[in-house]
Amino acid sequence: MTQQNGSSNGVAESVHGHAQPRNFLRPCLLLLLGEEPAYGYELREKLAPMALKPWDMGTVYRALNNMEDEGLVASSWERSDEGPRRRRYDITSSGKAELEVLADEMSGTRTLIGQFLERYREDLDAQARPDRRRADMQAAQAPERSS
Repeated sequence: MTQQNGSSNGVAESVHGHAQPRNFLRPCLLLLLGEEPAYGYELREKLAPMALKPWDMGTVYRALNNMEDEGLVASSWERSDEGPRRRRYDITSSGKAELEVLADEMSGTRTLIGQFLERYREDLDAQARPDRRRADMQAAQAPERSS
């Protein structure tokens, strides 16, 4: 695993050749809270399929607290039948608006990445074709050996 935290290339870290976008936790949390209110630990479990590796709980709670300070999420303490009170998080109308902006930005990024990958594949194909032609020409020009 190669970590590139704090880099300016827009990548938080790379795991087995796949990169997770920086600041990806924020839209993921807003999306999940837009689906239904949840507790922190529930969110961490729901985040698992959306990440290359699990986010630690400290990171999740810091993001939730920051978003609450910004008015994007709201929280309330609720009693638990199975232990101490738990904090339940919900998205606010400002959070829904922010999610829409973030989703639109990611859609644009997805388009750009798709265009890049298409051009990259075309370039690879173009580079491979002259090599094949050159090899075919060399084989055709080689003197025939008599047996």
